Amino acid sequence: MDQLFPTFRADLDPVEAVASDVRTALPIRPWIMVNMVASIDGAIEVDGRSGGLGSPADKAMFHALRQLPDVILAGAGTVRAENYGPVQLDDAAQSRRVARGQQPLPRLAVVSGRAHLDPNAKLFSDPSQRPIVITTSTAATDAVDALRTVADIIVAGNERVDLHDAFAKLRALNMHTVLCEGGPTLNDQLLVDDLVDEWCQTIAPILTGGDASRGAHGPTSGVARNLSLARVIVEDNVVLLRYARES
Repeated sequence: MDQLFPTFRADLDPVEAVASDVRTALPIRPWIMVNMVASIDGAIEVDGRSGGLGSPADKAMFHALRQLPDVILAGAGTVRAENYGPVQLDDAAQSRRVARGQQPLPRLAVVSGRAHLDPNAKLFSDPSQRPIVITTSTAATDAVDALRTVADIIVAGNERVDLHDAFAKLRALNMHTVLCEGGPTLNDQLLVDDLVDEWCQTIAPILTGGDASRGAHGPTSGVARNLSLARVIVEDNVVLLRYARES
């Protein structure tokens, strides 16, 4: 088993760092990354949104990570709360993706077990960037049909989305890397199903208190998944961590 050795840097370019990381997709599913920001005491939101925890360092890492995946994944609640729109990358980032054999822009995929998404939402505003909606066989037919006009549909699971099935279908579409941006319920399902290969965690130098959500939260009992610390970047009191599975 290969041993991961963390790098401790205060002057590392995030784009260079994440592009040099090794990520190997499995034959049955893509490599699954999670990216989250939290306060020192573990809160992932201020007044209901993650933006209050942001910083130049966190935003730089956020945009660097978004340049890597074939698919950016988020739960429907996160998409609504953060008002997701089509992915935007500058020309240089798109050129780097094409040079790696990827499409110029990653696909957006939204997990919504009941397909409760507004076809007129900002997410669906660019016909050239049709998102993927991952839903269930029990979602209302009229809701799914309305979304088919603006998105590609993947049906995976019955009462709840079966992420193993969804990722297998993404892998069959030649998708090698997925970046999950939350929220906590989706992250928890990834953990329970042992689908997290990499967790990128920004720690903002903020204490919030209160009852804000954690990075993963769900109705099931907690699970223990071991990852190895692979990188530490410190900038302006912000700590950016990368944990990954050992190969």
